[in-house]
Amino acid sequence: MSFKNKTVALFGDSIMYGSGNNGFGVGEYLEKDLGVRLIKYCVGGARVGFCEDKNWLVEQVKLAIEERISPDYIVFNGFTNDCFRTDGVNFDVPLGEIKSDVPDISEIKKTDDFSTCFESIVCAFKKYFPTAKVLFVRPHKMGRREEEAQRVYGDRAAEICRKNGIAVADVYNKSCLDTFSADDRDKYTADTYGWGKGDCTHPNAAGYEKFYMGLIEKVLKELI
Repeated sequence: MSFKNKTVALFGDSIMYGSGNNGFGVGEYLEKDLGVRLIKYCVGGARVGFCEDKNWLVEQVKLAIEERISPDYIVFNGFTNDCFRTDGVNFDVPLGEIKSDVPDISEIKKTDDFSTCFESIVCAFKKYFPTAKVLFVRPHKMGRREEEAQRVYGDRAAEICRKNGIAVADVYNKSCLDTFSADDRDKYTADTYGWGKGDCTHPNAAGYEKFYMGLIEKVLKELI
């Protein structure tokens, strides 16, 4: 299968964007490795659900709809920041429950929970970009997120993807990158905060190349 001149639209947060690698993220690797054309909507700090003063993935998707793009592939992530407790007490976006009736993305409210927003985004990809093949990227085990929280939010995202026939590149379960380990943290994530050590979250070049891109490209090539 040739990817040359195929278009990939990229949505999500800093891991998609490449914040730990000078902005050279998943999309740029796909350009380099596969020859795709990139449309990049991802923004560092993005949440799937609404969080005051933070980028909202819902708005990324709405913008793509407004711009009438026609991608061949969509690659996205989301939940890493939703399951963070900015105030030290509450998750930035509550997990919620999977609903039988999912609102169109145009009807999503700022009060909607993670599960509702995530499934609305997935359904929007299918409705508004019906010819695109869609891939969700579940990130690695991150030492700067509560272990149980990232498992629960990641499992919920994967469950919604299965429900809607969306492929998953599961870095969490299918790689050994675990930045609770100081060795992995410092080898494979960037020192974005000047701490003199990896930040646990943002892959550096070695992190993308060893753990992310091989799996992502393998799953993309399997999509039919």
